[in-house]
Amino acid sequence: MDKKTILMSPADSKIYEFFERQFNVICTDCLEDFIPYERYHADMQALKIKDKLFINAKCKKLINKLTELGINYIICEGIGNNYPNNVALNAALIGNKLLCNEKALHPLIKDYCNSSGIDIVHVKQGYTKCSTLVIDENSIITDDESIHKSAVKAGIDVLLIKKGDIFLNENNYGFIGGASVVIGKTVYFFGSINTHQDYDKLKGFILKKNMNIECTGTQRLIDIGGIIILD
Repeated sequence: MDKKTILMSPADSKIYEFFERQFNVICTDCLEDFIPYERYHADMQALKIKDKLFINAKCKKLINKLTELGINYIICEGIGNNYPNNVALNAALIGNKLLCNEKALHPLIKDYCNSSGIDIVHVKQGYTKCSTLVIDENSIITDDESIHKSAVKAGIDVLLIKKGDIFLNENNYGFIGGASVVIGKTVYFFGSINTHQDYDKLKGFILKKNMNIECTGTQRLIDIGGIIILD
């Protein structure tokens, strides 16, 4: 079986090497005008919806790499470096529903969703993908109240966990979506799920969905901006 190709930050060498052993890894670009801890985050640079890959136009090196590999993409112009203009690609696809702050979503993505029959579910949180771990086509885990409320209303099965216990930088805590990824039937955590205060709830919810759990290490969870699966 061919290895899947994934897009991820190279900032944490141990996590990067963990995935490099199992997958074809493409490094995210460095967006110098973003705040330091967002510069390499995949969920700020790309969004995959079905067979469409949307890329921040500022990611010149990434675009060149994708072109070199023959991976098709759609370039999204006009993405800013400050909130809410920086989260135009920060959305979470659950089945046929796209959770996002609709006001911040890039127009090309709105057009694609509208023409493809994908329902846009508006949430207040602009960092929607950062805050959402998508387990399967109707299940998510989040620590954000607005995402929880909107997702439940949309008929999605949601586990709401406590905030915190995820490292991002010295002054901020990270988010569950940025500290994990689902590839196939496995939920990968960047660090150890055991270090989270809601470990039992997390484990129980994931196992109930017949998914496996794998941790990249024993340290506390770290938000590296998630991983985008390219194929």
